[in-house]
Amino acid sequence: MRRRWRWAALGLLLIAGTGGGLLAARMGRPAAPQRGPEPAAASAAVGFTSSSMRPPAGLPGLPLPATAASSGLPAAADKEFVEVCGLGRMKRTDLERREGEPPPAWLSEWEQQPLQQMGAVVGRLSAGSVRQRVAAAVINGDVQAAAALATSTTDAAAYRLALRACRHDASQRSLRAYWQTQPLPPAASAASVPELPPPGPLPTACAALTVEKLEALDPASAWPAVARLQDSLAQGDPAGVTQALYQFAQGQRTAPSPRALSAVLADVVGAEPSRAEATALVVVLGKDLAQTDFAHSSISRACSREALVDANRRQLCEQTVRRLPEMTTELIEAGLLHSLEQRLGLPHSAQALSQNERSRVQEALAQDSNRWFEEPSCANFAGMGRLLLTLSRHGELAHARELLKKPASAPR
Repeated sequence: MRRRWRWAALGLLLIAGTGGGLLAARMGRPAAPQRGPEPAAASAAVGFTSSSMRPPAGLPGLPLPATAASSGLPAAADKEFVEVCGLGRMKRTDLERREGEPPPAWLSEWEQQPLQQMGAVVGRLSAGSVRQRVAAAVINGDVQAAAALATSTTDAAAYRLALRACRHDASQRSLRAYWQTQPLPPAASAASVPELPPPGPLPTACAALTVEKLEALDPASAWPAVARLQDSLAQGDPAGVTQALYQFAQGQRTAPSPRALSAVLADVVGAEPSRAEATALVVVLGKDLAQTDFAHSSISRACSREALVDANRRQLCEQTVRRLPEMTTELIEAGLLHSLEQRLGLPHSAQALSQNERSRVQEALAQDSNRWFEEPSCANFAGMGRLLLTLSRHGELAHARELLKKPASAPR
């Protein structure tokens, strides 16, 4: 059996993140130990930092593949060859392998090149506004620096980026400590123990960041209420849950995008993203989704069928869920919204998606993503980057609806 090389490993991560919110559904921030660890894909996505990236080393000793000019074959008619970004034209058979056959020597270095070049992309943020510098620190895994930068800022978005990173760091430390106290069942193997990255130095600057300060910077934001709801759920505090739901339901609340880091990075990425820029967008998407607090998920827990037996909680949940449609931008949120409306007997809003609708949307998004992974050309990496830019600015739900409007035969 022959298989295509692993060039699309980043593409598979992208499909998981955009093909129906599958990655997002598995990557919620654990606020308490019982919520479980992030999947391995998340750890891999957020493990790359520009501080650990070496300058590109090139491909010494690798013979240059035939180019269109040297081969004399028209690109459109040359079915034997495929364009590989950074290498030129290569035989399709060179991108395939037999079962058990080791990858070629050049593949690993070719895959690492855009990751090594990510430092320059993130460096653009480090030279920018406070919000961009905070984002760069978070992307680089330096929570201490992000928190220190945000301490005196009046930029609510920058403050939230840092506070979100601080809360995620604290939850991961709590989760790691919890798993270290758990004895292994007799039949358990070492492979069954969740793998969590070792904790770095404690980010002491996080102590100065509070939900109350963020609320003062952005009184209309729903995020502080969501943070309090998550904390109250984790602590088993019914009164706190009630207060947080009430706060969420009041006034004209707005919910920041779950892709907050991606949105900041998008400001320094070109309209036709390079391979390194597209890779940076994919990696930052993973970090975004690992740190995102989905309001819909917390509200679903607070408004469980058991909780709805209480008439006061039910009334409060109805008020809360009626506010959710305007805050729904991702497919995971659209699915949870549909379930909550059904649970409460509310009419379904336009933003809610049933399981059948989500399946159609997932298929459309997967097809839209797959068309860029058929060959690793620079143009296709740019297409992947453009898709991520669109999603970072508008969310996957809006993009999916646009896809569903087009006939199946229309170019996407």
